[in-house]
Amino acid sequence: MLAILLLRADQVVTTSELVDAVWGENPPASVHGVVQTHISMLRGVLEPNRPRRGQGEVLRSVGNGYSLALGGARYDWREFERTLELARQHRDEGNARAAVEWFGNALRMWHGEPLASVPGPLASVERARLNEISLGVQEERLELLVALGRHTAAVTELAALTSAHPVRERLRALHMKALSRCGRRADALAVYTETRRVMVDELGIEPGSELRELHQRLLAHDEPERAQQATAAPPAAPPAPVRRPVVPFMDEPVRAAISPAQLPADLADFTGRTALVKKLTAMLTPRTHRTAPPRGLVAGIGGVGKTALAVHAAHQVRQHYPDGQLYVDLRGAGPDAADPLNVLSAFLRAFGVSPNATPADLDERAAMYRSVLAARRVLVVLDDAADVAQIRPLLPGAASCGVLVTSRRRLPEAQWDEQVELEGMSRQEALTLFSRTIGAERAGAEPDAVEAVVDACGRLPLALRITAAKLVDRPQWTVKSMADKLARERGRLSELRVGNLEVEATFHLGYGQLDPDCARTFRLLALPEGPALSLPAAAALVGSDPSLAEPLVERLVDLNMLASPAPDHYAYHDLLRLFARQRAVQTDPHPERVAAMSRLGEFYLATAATAGWLIQAPLLDRERFRRQYQHSTPQAGPRPYPGGVPLTDLRSAFDWVGEQQATLLATARQFLIDPDLPSGMVVDLISFLELYLANGTHFGEIGQIGALAVRDAQVTGDRRVEAWGRRKVGEAHLRRFELPQAEHELTESVRAATEAGDNSALATALDLLGTVEFRLGNGEQSLAHLEQALALSRAEGDLVREAYVLGTIGRTQSERGQFDLALEACESSRGLHEQLGNDTGLARTLYLVGTVFQRAGRLVESIDPLEESLAVCLGIEQTFGEGHNLVMLSRGYLADGRAEQAAAAAARAKEAGEAIGDAHMHAMAVAELGRALHALGKHDRGDEHLRSARTMLTDLNSPQAAAVSALLDRK
Repeated sequence: MLAILLLRADQVVTTSELVDAVWGENPPASVHGVVQTHISMLRGVLEPNRPRRGQGEVLRSVGNGYSLALGGARYDWREFERTLELARQHRDEGNARAAVEWFGNALRMWHGEPLASVPGPLASVERARLNEISLGVQEERLELLVALGRHTAAVTELAALTSAHPVRERLRALHMKALSRCGRRADALAVYTETRRVMVDELGIEPGSELRELHQRLLAHDEPERAQQATAAPPAAPPAPVRRPVVPFMDEPVRAAISPAQLPADLADFTGRTALVKKLTAMLTPRTHRTAPPRGLVAGIGGVGKTALAVHAAHQVRQHYPDGQLYVDLRGAGPDAADPLNVLSAFLRAFGVSPNATPADLDERAAMYRSVLAARRVLVVLDDAADVAQIRPLLPGAASCGVLVTSRRRLPEAQWDEQVELEGMSRQEALTLFSRTIGAERAGAEPDAVEAVVDACGRLPLALRITAAKLVDRPQWTVKSMADKLARERGRLSELRVGNLEVEATFHLGYGQLDPDCARTFRLLALPEGPALSLPAAAALVGSDPSLAEPLVERLVDLNMLASPAPDHYAYHDLLRLFARQRAVQTDPHPERVAAMSRLGEFYLATAATAGWLIQAPLLDRERFRRQYQHSTPQAGPRPYPGGVPLTDLRSAFDWVGEQQATLLATARQFLIDPDLPSGMVVDLISFLELYLANGTHFGEIGQIGALAVRDAQVTGDRRVEAWGRRKVGEAHLRRFELPQAEHELTESVRAATEAGDNSALATALDLLGTVEFRLGNGEQSLAHLEQALALSRAEGDLVREAYVLGTIGRTQSERGQFDLALEACESSRGLHEQLGNDTGLARTLYLVGTVFQRAGRLVESIDPLEESLAVCLGIEQTFGEGHNLVMLSRGYLADGRAEQAAAAAARAKEAGEAIGDAHMHAMAVAELGRALHALGKHDRGDEHLRSARTMLTDLNSPQAAAVSALLDRK
C-alpha cells in the first residue's frame, strides 16, 4: 500500500482504488477495515507523534481516500525523475557529454527489480512500466555514447542488453552501429542475422525498416553515419510538411506567412497539478493514428485555476502546433457570453481572411474556419465556455489540430478525450504556491500561520493568490494577522479581494446562472455542517420529495456549484459553502432557515429511529420502541419521507448509520451550538443510535457533544438534556479510565434525570454509575445502583435497557466471585435479547458469559460462548465485538494448549483494534499475542510484545497494565 501511495504521491487514492490495486478481484472479507488497519500502521511509522485522533500531515484522509503528502521529501523515484530531467536538458542544450553523465547518475539509482516482492495487480503493472522506463533510459544513454564516438564502451553494454532483450530493434540497431564503428562489420552483420532468426522464429515477422536499411548499408560497405565526437544527440526529425489545400479566399503569401500565437502568458510561478498537466499534454501530443482532433475539458468551480492549468498545458505542447495557437475568453459564466459568430470572425482574421470574404451565416462561417484549419497544426484554447452550443462551431475538424476547453460546467453531452474535474490544490501544492509568492523567508518564519491561511482559503488558487498579493503589498503585516482576519467566517469572503481579483465576484458569476429553484436549493443545502449530504437529506432540507430534488442538485453539480463525491451524495467547497450561506442569510428569512434545518433534523431522527429499532429490537413493536426513546415533538405540517429512509433490515440499518455517522455527529453539534435549533432532538437522535455508536470509538466525540448539551441545558434549564449530556461526558471519562471524573458526571446525571422525571435516562445513568463504582472498589454501592436501574427499566417496560442492565449485573457479580448468580443474570439477559431480536445485545451477553467462565478459572469452557459471540459479531460486521472476543478467545485457546490458534486470534484482534482506532483493544491484543509467542517458544518476541502492551496500557491509565507488568516480572 505504501508503494501505491508513493507512486501517486500528493494525489488522492480512493479506498476502492487501493483495494483494486492491492487485491484485484479477490479482496479479503471486511476489506475496508483491512485498508484502515494498514493506513493506521503506516501512520504509526510515518508520523509516530501524531495525536491518535488528529489529521495526519503526511498520510492524510481526503474524502473517501488517502493522500501521501510528501512535499519536498526525497524518495528514489522522484530523485530519478529529477536526474533524468537534468540529463535530457543537457542533451537538448547540446551538451552530450554532460547528458551521458547525468543519464548514468539516473541509472545508478536502480538496484534490481523495482517493487521487488510487492504483491498485487497494480504492482505487477507498475513493475513492467518501470522496467520499460529503465530500458528506455539505457537506450537514450547508449545513443549518446555512440554519437560521441565511445563505441567500445557502448558495445560491451549493448551485448548484454541485446542478449536480455533479443527482439528490441532499437538496441539491435545501436549494437550494429557500435560494432561497425569499432571495425567489426562482420560481427555487426551477424547481429542482424541473429535478430532476424529470432524474430522470424518466435514472432513470425521480419525486422523493421531501420534494421533492414542498416543491414543493406553494411553489405554495401557503406558505414552507418559516423558522428565525429558529436557534442549533441541528433535532433529529432521535424514533422513532415503538410500539404495545405488551396483556399480561394486567402492569398498564398498571406496563407504561408501567418501563424497566430494568441496564448496568454504562462504563469511564472505555476505550481503543482503535475499529473493533470501530464494527462493534458499527453492527450494533445500528436499521434499518427488519430482521425479526429484531440479534445480536452478542464471543468471546476470559479477560482480553482482552470485557465491557469489550460494555458500552462498549452504552452507545454505549442511546439507541436507550429501553424498557430488560437485563444478566446468565451465569458460563459457571465451575462455577456461571447457569440460564436464573432469569435469565428476573429479567428479567421487571425489567419488573414478578409472580413469582406467572411460569410454572415454561422454554419457557413464555421465551415470556412474548418477549411482554413484543414491539414494545419493549430491548437485551439476555448476558455470559460458556457455550454456545448457555444463551442460546437469553434471546433476544428482536422485531426492535426488540438482543442482545450475550460468551463464551470461539466458539458457531458460532448465527447472528450480527457475530462479533468479540477478541485482545490493539494495541501502541499497550496503551501508551496503561497510560500513562493510571499517569499520563503517570510513563510518560514510563521509556518503555523501559513497553514492557517491556506486552510482558510480552502486551497483555492484564486484565494491563495489574492491573500498572498495582499501580504506582498503590505510587508508590515504578519502572516498571522492575515490568518486572524480569515478566521472570522463572516468577513472571510470580503477579505479575499485585491485589485480586480475577487473570490466572491467569481462565485457570483456562477450563482447568477441559477434559476430560482436551483438558487434556493444551493442556499439551503449549505446550511448544515458535515462532510456531505445524501439525496434524501437534501430533499428534506428543501422540503420536497427526492425525485423532485434530484434534478435541482444534479444541475448544481453540472454547473460545478456542488460536488458529488459519490452517487446521490453532495458536498461544497469550503468557500463556496460560505458564499451560499451568506446568500441564504441575505435572501431566506430566518424562520425559513430554521424550518429547513428542523426538517433535516426530523429526517435524521426518523431514519435513526428505524435504524435503532432494527439494530436493537426488531421483534419489538416499532412504535413502542420509538415512544420509549423519543421525547422531542415533531414539527407540524406535511413532510417528505416522514419515516426517513425506508430501511428494511439489519444490514441496511448498519450501512446507513456507518455511512452517515460523521454527518450525524456534525449535525448534532450544530443543533446544540445554534440556540434557534431544538437541542432535545440531539438527545433523541443519539439515543436511537446509542448502542451502535457505543460499539466503536466514538465515545470521545460523543462526550464532546455531551459537554455542549450540558452548556446548552445550563442556559435553557432543560434538565433532561443536562442528564443526557452529563451521562455522555461521564461515559467518555469511564472509557479513558478516568474514574473520579466519571463518578462526578454520572452522579450529576442521576440528579438531573431524577429532577426531570426521566426514568429511562435515570436507569441508563445508574447502569454506568454502577460500573464506575465497582471499578472504584465500591462493590455494594455498585450493585445497589444496578438493581435500581433494573427496577426502573422493568417499571418503564424498557426491555432493551433491562437486557443490558442484566448483563452489567452479571459482569459485576462475576468480578465479585458470585459466578452462579452472574451466569443466571447473563442467561436472563440473553433470553431478552433473543426475544427482542437484538443480535448486538446477544453478542455482548455471550461475550459476558465467556468472561464469567474465565474469571472463574474455567478458561476452556469460555471458548464455546466466545466463539458463538464471535460468529454473531462477524454476521453483523461488528468489529468492536469481534476484537474483544478474539482477545478473550486467545486466552481460552492458550489454556487449551492451542498456542498457534491463540496467537492467530490475538493477531486478528490487534488488526481489529487498529481498524477502528480502539487503543485499549489493540493493547490487550498485543499482550495476549506476547503470551502466545512465549508459549510457542519465541521468548524474545513475546517479551517485546508484552513490554509494548505495558507501555500502551500505562499510557491509557488502564488497570490491566499492572497484570501485564506482573507477567513480565514473573518471566
